[in-house]
Amino acid sequence: MKLNHFTMKFIHTCLLCCIASSWAHAQDTTNTWQPSISLDAEPVPTLAVSNKTDTSYHNSLSLTSIFTLKHRSGWGISYAPGFVLSSSKLQLYVQRFTIGLEQYDRPNYTWVMDYAHDFFTSNSPLPYIPLNNEGYALFKYKKISLRPVVEADIGWGRDSSAMGKMSYDLNFAAGIEYAFQWDFHQAALSVTPSLLGNIGTDSYFFLSRIAPYISHSKGFIKYLKNPHYAGSRGAVQAGRHIVNMNINSNPDTTSVTQVSSGLNRMQFNNIATGAELSLSWFSWTLRSDVQFFIPVSSSATHTISAYFSMTCEYDF
Repeated sequence: MKLNHFTMKFIHTCLLCCIASSWAHAQDTTNTWQPSISLDAEPVPTLAVSNKTDTSYHNSLSLTSIFTLKHRSGWGISYAPGFVLSSSKLQLYVQRFTIGLEQYDRPNYTWVMDYAHDFFTSNSPLPYIPLNNEGYALFKYKKISLRPVVEADIGWGRDSSAMGKMSYDLNFAAGIEYAFQWDFHQAALSVTPSLLGNIGTDSYFFLSRIAPYISHSKGFIKYLKNPHYAGSRGAVQAGRHIVNMNINSNPDTTSVTQVSSGLNRMQFNNIATGAELSLSWFSWTLRSDVQFFIPVSSSATHTISAYFSMTCEYDF
């Protein structure tokens, strides 16, 4: 979905006014509302076209500013414009609005459930993304040392390369983690290694939080099982690949065979092992996340994939 310049400015202005007003009000209500701002850095695949037909993908740096306003009950809303460093310049490629419930500070559990909607720009260099909605859920039980972890997300949207049919993608992850924690007066450090199994359909490229081996990897094509997706390996081999650089807003459907866009069957895709490092000092928090995805699917022909992200957050 494309937003015109006036609409974007209006949304920016209203959001900043609401955050400023709520922040000022929060000072008189014992922090009932908690505003925060963060900067997230991670890789995203970008599309390059040569000779009008040859396409290739490479990883580029994505920088996302996240403005959040959260109630102490856990309910909150955030606005996150994402920029990609492409051709030596920063280019806006997405604006994400998220609303939901997040309870990270409970002594016995962590519970997250939210909905996100993405507005992609017309000249986004990322691969074609037909799924611009995401529902996400996370649960951790923290009363025992080895914490059970369960995650799920669903992406949905209308695929312009398949006559605008509603398309979906599902991902589930479950496993365990262990938190090492240290306190140093005003600072706190934690290292949390984890081991998770991933089950999903892997039908489309979209900004999934559970499957970064697709959403944040130049080798995402190797993981997609849906040959009807306009950017998949099967579509390329069949000559149906879209090569329009404005692909995320108005794909050139004349070069695409019209096919069904149903869900692929669920498969046990990979085992994810990694660790999250978090360092807090007063109102500042620095987090980094490293994950390695080991393929286990019988049809897998790809190698181990890696993912890394870095986030710096300030709580007002």
